[in-house]
Amino acid sequence: MTAIAFPAIGHVFRADYGERVYRVAFDADGKTLRWAPFPAEDFDAAATTETYRSLPIRPGVFMVTWKEADGTTVTHVEDFEHDTVHASITLPDHTFLNLTGSWTRVD
Repeated sequence: MTAIAFPAIGHVFRADYGERVYRVAFDADGKTLRWAPFPAEDFDAAATTETYRSLPIRPGVFMVTWKEADGTTVTHVEDFEHDTVHASITLPDHTFLNLTGSWTRVD
């Protein structure tokens, strides 16, 4: 099977779920991302850095996962073809969130 390149590496995206909007910057190393609420006056100061894993589902669609320091787990299904993102998030208190929104490259 040919490896499918993750198209987000080195780019910044806006995940807009309606009431919740985030900026997600994928570092060029292909291993870390930084995220913060959008808009953050000073993204670098507000951003949280996470180590993520991306798995191709099909060309243009990837599952991206990470675990935050407080125990929050995040799973994104990022659809670069249709500019959508689906998120499943488990918070430390075990609250489970399902969000769907637009996925827009902003850099």
